[in-house]
Amino acid sequence: MPGMETTALPVVASLRAGFRFNWMTLLLIVAIDTGVALLLWSSEHDLQPFWQPLVTTQLTGLAIAYCVNVAAPWNHDAPLRRLAIATFVGSLIGLVLVIVVKGYSLEHMRNEPMSFVFNVVAAFVIGLAISLLFYLKRREARAVAALHKAEAERHLLSKQAVEAELKLMQAQVEPHFLFNTLASVQYLIETDPAGASRMLGHLIDYLRAALPQLRARSSTLAREMSLAAAYLNILAMRLGPRLSFTIDLPDELRDHPFPPNLLISLVENAVKHGIEPSVEGGSVTLAASRRDDSLIVTVSDTGCGPTTSAKSGQGVGLSNVRERLAALYGARGRFSLEQAAPRGMRATLSLPYEAAGTT
Repeated sequence: MPGMETTALPVVASLRAGFRFNWMTLLLIVAIDTGVALLLWSSEHDLQPFWQPLVTTQLTGLAIAYCVNVAAPWNHDAPLRRLAIATFVGSLIGLVLVIVVKGYSLEHMRNEPMSFVFNVVAAFVIGLAISLLFYLKRREARAVAALHKAEAERHLLSKQAVEAELKLMQAQVEPHFLFNTLASVQYLIETDPAGASRMLGHLIDYLRAALPQLRARSSTLAREMSLAAAYLNILAMRLGPRLSFTIDLPDELRDHPFPPNLLISLVENAVKHGIEPSVEGGSVTLAASRRDDSLIVTVSDTGCGPTTSAKSGQGVGLSNVRERLAALYGARGRFSLEQAAPRGMRATLSLPYEAAGTT
């Protein structure tokens, strides 16, 4: 009948699942059964052949292991009760197998019933103890796996949260910077039309580099350097001789993947806290290089030197840099901020180097 066939399918599947052993676990069970057989054999006064207790312990032990595997107590409620029942059933099956394999007669079983009862009880006690050890070990392994999975999910959520924050920051496109630049263009139109044209050209370069990244999840080092160059060109026109900059980007690193808007944050920090507060101004240097398996990008300035927030490196922008590096690269992404000689600050990013053609 259809209903009976549906009910029988899970039973058949469970019985088949009993044969799915990890080979290391199976070898360990066989080794334990052999050890028990040695103990039984050495404790007997009339030493019988070793194969006698060996056959008994192996048949009984494997029968218990099979029943525990079928019961799968780790997947059900009241696992210890289910484990005990499976062990007891396995002990009975093991006894039947021993009787069949060793060829005990009915007369022998009637003459020595207590020996068979003792075998079942001993098999149950020893089998339950060993099964409980395996159960606890499996539960510990499952708990560790669950912990690793939760940690991976937490790391993914952290990465998504940081990227969502980045999207919000990108959507703003630094309104105060744009407004200040447009105000400078308006002023230069009346006082220096040629300068207004140059600044407007730099603003167009900045927007051309920045706008495509509003929805981008990744960029290249060349694009980020171009964005920084356009930004610095605009500020150089506003600050005049108080700001100069240089960029050192090797050709082999131009197409290296790089997080969007990470570099510009450090450039803004260098100008805001280093160059602008300094009466004589200074220069900003952007440089990239490869060191072993790392991509090293530095932003150095010769400005007024460390402020309170710069010394600790705990400003909002710098904290965001650290959070993004941790979310994107884990321990392989590093950021440091230190005082430069003879003056100014140096910010250093260290990212995993990716060879051309890798994803």
